[in-house]
Amino acid sequence: MNANKRNLMIGFAVLFTLLVLGLFASGGSHIVIDGEEIGDVGGIAGILIAAVVAFVAIVLALSVTGLVLVGVALMLVVVLAMVLGSFALAALPLLFPFLIIYAIYCLFRTKPRAA
Repeated sequence: MNANKRNLMIGFAVLFTLLVLGLFASGGSHIVIDGEEIGDVGGIAGILIAAVVAFVAIVLALSVTGLVLVGVALMLVVVLAMVLGSFALAALPLLFPFLIIYAIYCLFRTKPRAA
C-alpha cells in the first residue's frame, strides 16, 4: 500500500470516528431496523460491536484461507520436485555415455599453472 492510499484510508477512519462520536453526542438521532427504533447509546454500541465482530471474522476467514492456499502451493511444489526428480532418475541411464566421456575429458585435461 503506497502512502497515498494509506493517507486516504486514515482519512476515512478519522471521518468515520468523528461521525460515530457525533452520533453518540447528539440526542435526537435514531436508527430504524425492521420497524424498531434504535436511539439509545446501547443500540448504537451494539451495532458498532456487531460491525467490529464482523470485521474480525472476515479478517480471520481470509487469514485461514490464505494459510490453506499456501499449504496447497507448498504441496504442489513438492509434487513437482518429485516428478522432476523421477524424470531425472529415469533419464540417468541415457546419460551414462555422455557422463563417461565427460569424466575421461576431466581426467586427462591439463590445467594451466599460474606463475
